Parts: sequence; structure tokens; C-alpha cells
Amino acid sequence: MRSLKDLLRRKQRQVQQHQLRIKQLEEQLAAKRDEIKHRQSRTGQLELEFKAREEAVNKLRTQLNAAKSNKEYSAILTQLNTDRADNSKLEERILNELTAVDEMKKGLGELEKQLGEHAGQLAQQESHFEAERSGLQQQIDELEQQRSSMADSVTPGDLAVFQRVADRHDGEAMAKITKPYPNADEYICDGCNMSIPMETVNALLTRDEIQVCHVCGRILFLEDAVRKEN
Repeated sequence: MRSLKDLLRRKQRQVQQHQLRIKQLEEQLAAKRDEIKHRQSRTGQLELEFKAREEAVNKLRTQLNAAKSNKEYSAILTQLNTDRADNSKLEERILNELTAVDEMKKGLGELEKQLGEHAGQLAQQESHFEAERSGLQQQIDELEQQRSSMADSVTPGDLAVFQRVADRHDGEAMAKITKPYPNADEYICDGCNMSIPMETVNALLTRDEIQVCHVCGRILFLEDAVRKEN
């Protein structure tokens, strides 16, 4: 039963991992879209500023042509050159922003592609999980029903021992006694691979009481080959 529950949990974790990845991609997409929107807004403001500056430069050109003295001409020309240099820098900044936005849009497209792929994988995995979950849960329910039925025929003391051992070993309360060498009177617990004394084997054969491994504490039972041999 434990192996079935572990398998069910593993399948569920796989689905949850895809769900988490999709959530991460959606958050990245939202952040990327917000950043693109912010930079586009900033670029728009810079373009308005550039347009206003260009109008100021054109106005200075008109004033330059209408200058009435060398001093006035020189002052306007100095201002004109300064403004043109500033505008050139602003124009370069705008181009850089536009390039950055284009690159971000490419990255956005890649994220959208990844999101689509993961969404498809998730849908497929969820479908498989639901089909497997139904079958696994049915097996688990049947085993739990069998265990419940068996518990009715077990004494409260023995049942308490079983539950205590099961809790200690993650549900694996039972361990089989095996005989690794057919020609030798040597027995081991397959739960911890430690030696089991002959008196424990004899007790299982002759007495109707629980025997536990002296090392790992699991409840012991004899494999069929050992029981037939004895």
C-alpha cells in the first residue's frame, strides 16, 4: 500500500511542478509586459521632448537669420549648437530605448512559446494523472478495506504493535524471513538484512504470537520456502 501511495504522490508532485513552472512563466510574462509598457511610455515622453527641442532649434535658426548684430548672431549660434548637440544625444537615447523594447518583445515571444509548451504538457500530464489516480486510489481503497477486515481478526494488543511498528518504518511494518543459503541453517530479515536466530524461526512455526526482528523491530513472517522446509 505504501508503494502505491508513494507512486500517487510522485505523480501528483510532477503535475504540481508543471503548475509551478507555468505560474513562474506567467509572473515573468506579466513583469516583462509591465516593463515594456513602462519603457514605451518613457520613450513616448522622450519623443515629445525631442519634438519640442527640434521646434526650439528651428526657432533659433529663424532668429539666427534675423540677427542684427555680430554679438546677437554669435549668442544665437552658440545656443543653437548647444541645443543641436543635446538633441543628438536625446535622439540616440530614444533609439537605444526603441532597440531595448524590440529585444524585450523578442524575449516576451520566447516566454510565451515556453508557456504554451508547458501548458500543453500540463494538460496531457493532468489527463494521465487523473486516469492513473483513479486506478491507484481504487487499489489503495481495496487494500485498506482488506487491512480493516484483517484488523477485526487481530487482538487489540497485536494491532497496537503493528501500528506502532508501521509508524516507525513509514508503513513497512512487516519483514520476511529468508534463507539465503539452502544448505545452511542461516536466516535473515529482508527488512534490514541482519541474521535471525533459529529460536525466532521455531517460534513462528510453533506459536501463534508476534515475533519481531531484534535489529530493525519489524514484525516477522516466514517466506513460503522456509515454512515448507520446516
